[in-house]
Amino acid sequence: MSRNVHEATVVSIKTLARGVVEWLFRTDPPGALTFRPGQFISVRVGEDTDGAAILRSYSLASPPGGEELALILKLVEGGAASTWFSRLQVGDRMRFTGPMGFFVLDLQHVGDVVFGVTGVGMTPVLPMLDELLQRAESGRVTVYWGNRAREDLFWQTELEARQRANPRLQVRQFLTSEATDWGAWHGERGRITPAILADLPQLTKPIFYLVGNGQMIRDVKAALVERGVDRKKQIRNEAFFQ
Repeated sequence: MSRNVHEATVVSIKTLARGVVEWLFRTDPPGALTFRPGQFISVRVGEDTDGAAILRSYSLASPPGGEELALILKLVEGGAASTWFSRLQVGDRMRFTGPMGFFVLDLQHVGDVVFGVTGVGMTPVLPMLDELLQRAESGRVTVYWGNRAREDLFWQTELEARQRANPRLQVRQFLTSEATDWGAWHGERGRITPAILADLPQLTKPIFYLVGNGQMIRDVKAALVERGVDRKKQIRNEAFFQ
């Protein structure tokens, strides 16, 4: 087997939010996979009508060095990958390639760090936060996370715990659905783009990590560049496709 091809066994399956499911795998041998938070793996989820492999890429939702590997998906009815993963059961095997990808933290930040996230784009962000907050850096770390409704949220306990433990970290959550019961919602309303832009003047030498919906990434990136942010030096991005 190629050094870049691996196999793993399903050890648990858990629903985290509306249509959002976590699959936990144990690699062979356990803990042998080396990667950096933010990287992804590629999984064969079927074949097209010509017999060619259908591949899908998924960011790793677990930290490096552990014995288990987590993937989190937003299931889409009728989607090839959603159908394939929905059939997996505990004990089933998955073959994948990777890890790969360049959406990882800079080796050093001299100023503030901003994460602009939508939906399950949060998947790589929690491990990235864990790496970032262990560093001896002094800049503020702000996460802007957008979803449609409260039913789409997950990792609330994990994010709250990290905020309590790290005064540098602020997580701001936004909902866009008009059906939201705003009286019961303690976060913010609307899309994350205006909030990021409103805070831009208060940021010190920021680096932006944008992950999730491709349209959000394009909108935020264009607006930041228009306001003088250096696209190559200050913006990193990873689009999620469903």
